[in-house]
Amino acid sequence: MPTFKRASLGGSEDLFRPTRPQVVSDTDDVIKDSVDRHVQREPVVYRTLSLTAEEIELLIDAIQTAKYPDRPRQKPALDKFDSLDALRLKVQGDSGG
Repeated sequence: MPTFKRASLGGSEDLFRPTRPQVVSDTDDVIKDSVDRHVQREPVVYRTLSLTAEEIELLIDAIQTAKYPDRPRQKPALDKFDSLDALRLKVQGDSGG
């Protein structure tokens, strides 16, 4: 292929230039302060829930519905809808009052 011409790589030297022209000389104290700094976090509150087998099945169905929203599904029956709402209130706890 005698007509093949190599592309010019002008500007590629920017890819190999140092990102930090001058070496930053941090002392051990500055590095230690950066690594050992403590961030204040809110305490985590854990709760224990006792769920029946029916409630667990409802949760599994709800997770599947949320995970695959594009799948066509029928609207839940009124009693199942009420059960889902009661389960939602149980999981959320008494945050409303």
